[in-house]
Amino acid sequence: MHVAEEIRAEAVGLIDHHALGLWQPTAADRRAAVALFRFLETGLPLSGEQIRSVLVHAEPPADASEGLLSLLRATAQLLDETTAADGPAERDAVDHVCLLLDALALTRPTGD
Repeated sequence: MHVAEEIRAEAVGLIDHHALGLWQPTAADRRAAVALFRFLETGLPLSGEQIRSVLVHAEPPADASEGLLSLLRATAQLLDETTAADGPAERDAVDHVCLLLDALALTRPTGD
């Protein structure tokens, strides 16, 4: 399967699981999503460097869900491939990752 299709499918799966309550993001997941959401709010496109920066500074990254971490790492790699990242399938995959980040960043944590 093409990398962009895998990223899109994983993002869609996490969005669905989150919406259905089958996946409860950890506090580290939410912190990473909020940090990346702040980049998105600038209106500039997300970059691989921004994703890696957030992952390095996550508190602690070990507490984040492995599915989200692997999705963000794959997205960073995709964004680093500038010629490939401009295709329609790649833009669609990144758009779905951004939708997931929006959903996580705007959701109140459980217990609040």
